[in-house]
Formats: sequence, C-alpha cells, structure tokens
Amino acid sequence: MKKILLLTAIALPLIFGSCFNRTDKTEKPATEEQTENSSNLYVSDEESDHVSSIDENLSGKVITLTASEFIEKVCDIDNPKGFGYKGKTPCLVDFYAGWCGPCMKLKPIVKDLASEYKGKLIVYSVDVDRAPDICEAFGIESIPTLIFFSRTKQPARLVGYMEKEELKDVINDYIQE
Repeated sequence: MKKILLLTAIALPLIFGSCFNRTDKTEKPATEEQTENSSNLYVSDEESDHVSSIDENLSGKVITLTASEFIEKVCDIDNPKGFGYKGKTPCLVDFYAGWCGPCMKLKPIVKDLASEYKGKLIVYSVDVDRAPDICEAFGIESIPTLIFFSRTKQPARLVGYMEKEELKDVINDYIQE
C-alpha cells in the first residue's frame, strides 16, 4: 500500500505538471525578454552573408524537422551575427514533445493552420527530445513553444497552449507586410 501511495505521489506531478524541456544546460539560456531586446539575434537580408536557395515546401502540411534540417531550412544556431532566417516565406516552428499533453492538444490546431495558411506560411515542427542544441540556442525551457521566423522581422515566440482563433490573430499580425 505504501508503494502505491509513493508511486502516485511521484506520478501525479509528472502527469499534471507543465511540460518542460529536460535537457541539461551548463549555461543559463537567454530569457524571452533578453531574446526580444537583443539586437544580435537577428540578421536581416542586408546583413546576411548567405542567402539560401533552399526549396520551400508550400504544401500546407506540417513538416517535421531534425536538428540538421532546422539548421539547413530555418537558421544557423552557431552564426556569430545571430539568427537569420534562410527562407523567403515566413515560417512557424512548433517545438513539442510526444509526452507533453498540451503539445498533443495543440498539434491538430497547428495542422489546421498549416493548411489554412498554405502558400503564406510554412509550418515546421521540432521534437525537443531530438534537438536539444536547437532548444538551447533559443532558450526553450517550456513546451509547447512556437517561434515565428521571417526575413523582415525579428523572431517572435509564444509559449504554452493557445486556442486556434488566438493563434490565427497572432499569425495574421506576424505575416502582414
């Protein structure tokens, strides 16, 4: 009986707690406020040494990326000038984990939005457990985290679950030129 109570006491916080990225970090990552206020995290078209000629997938589907694909299609994480988006079409990157309840609740909404914004927004997803370097570079500590990238704007971050209409409002504001 004591074992059951002990296991229940351990399992409940794991089940009902918020989802956090469980990577070990030696340095404290940048906070969201530091990321927003830092001018060296974004490289505009004029400052970019390398304008990628990547083929953009405008299919309206969510594209799951590995860490190396993220670096190839979205941005370099080791660029001393900062994070410069490589694509032409704005994108949304959904950082998630299969064990995260709010992430799984957000997944069908993100899929619907990818379809609705076909040709206007590319939607990528990155599994935080398979891309710890990417998460560390962007200071992702809680999931779900959504980051918007564009060639003309600073990356924007949303943390936590959002309803579809709220997310559409943010997307519309972000992709307006």
